[in-house]
Amino acid sequence: MSNSVNILVVDDKPQNLAVLESILDDADYRLTKAQSAQEALVALIDHEFALIILDVRMPDTNGFELAQLIKERRKTKDIPIIFVTAHYSEDQHVLSGYSAGAVDYLTKPVNPAILRSKVSVFADLYRKSKALDEANKTLYARNQELVAANKELEAFSYTVSHDLRAPLRHVSGFVQTLRDQAGSRLDEESRRYLARIEKAAGEMGKLIDHLLAFSQMGRGELQLSLVDMNDLVNQAVSDLQPEVRQRHVQWDLARLPKVEADPALMRQVWTNLLSNALKYTRPRDPAQVKVGCEDSGRGEFVFSVRDNGVGFDMRYASKLFGVFQRLHCADEFEGVGIGLASVRRIVARHGGHIWAEGKPDAGATISFTLRKPVPTAVTSVE
Repeated sequence: MSNSVNILVVDDKPQNLAVLESILDDADYRLTKAQSAQEALVALIDHEFALIILDVRMPDTNGFELAQLIKERRKTKDIPIIFVTAHYSEDQHVLSGYSAGAVDYLTKPVNPAILRSKVSVFADLYRKSKALDEANKTLYARNQELVAANKELEAFSYTVSHDLRAPLRHVSGFVQTLRDQAGSRLDEESRRYLARIEKAAGEMGKLIDHLLAFSQMGRGELQLSLVDMNDLVNQAVSDLQPEVRQRHVQWDLARLPKVEADPALMRQVWTNLLSNALKYTRPRDPAQVKVGCEDSGRGEFVFSVRDNGVGFDMRYASKLFGVFQRLHCADEFEGVGIGLASVRRIVARHGGHIWAEGKPDAGATISFTLRKPVPTAVTSVE
């Protein structure tokens, strides 16, 4: 696609137009010549111009009057105008030009180097403006696609919450009915089958609940406030106590800074990360879970959760944060594979990123970044 731009040159004298044409004889420019205001206005209807080079002294409608007409039209009002005049000495003359919409002045005889330099600047500005317009159009189109995708997601959420739950309720109901009406006549194997059906339906229900929560996580507006991360970690540890009541767990909780975040979502981050650490340290006695934070030096904090659990092979680290992705057998470690995916989404919504490091049978560390809060100005009153 050609990167040349249209330039309108207006002068009532053909010899002056020829001079300007020879100076601007360049593949980057397509010149349209006009010898009157009327010709210029017709050209402006037919073409889009990056720049107008306009002679001040013309019969009938002079350059100032033509410039005012150009600036009155919505389509052409933003086109820059360079006035060319032999009478540049009087201040009033200059002011008239700028009032009419001029962005620059050149005096006759025109210096070719100066004209080329000025035209090059305006042509470059025009190209950048058009590129920005195209980028904005693309952004708008992507935004519309996102809006449509969100609507589809809402419809999907309804399907999950209603259409998929209904059959599960029927299965659970039939199991209970069969147990109530024929339980005494069922042999041991039949009762085991019923228990397995009931357990599978329950696990499917949990999976649907987690999937629905994950799909809704990216939609609501963040309720940002200054959050004390120590409070959130302590709340998460307290909530997880029933899981570790019969275990020996050593907690190492560093002092953490405050951040600007959504407290409910950030609490979920800590709950998921600490629950994950406890799950994969189950074979350890004692289990060790360390929470820490460092200043990256780049305007953000790096929070981390380290454990001495079963670890993982770094070749598969990219799978850790995917939906339904698991690195360990479900028979060994329960879960539906959405916890870390939820953490990744929450951290991303806060402008941070997350990663994991580990070795098989040597523990794992999950780290994530959050921006430092912007300090507020304090005004002292004496």
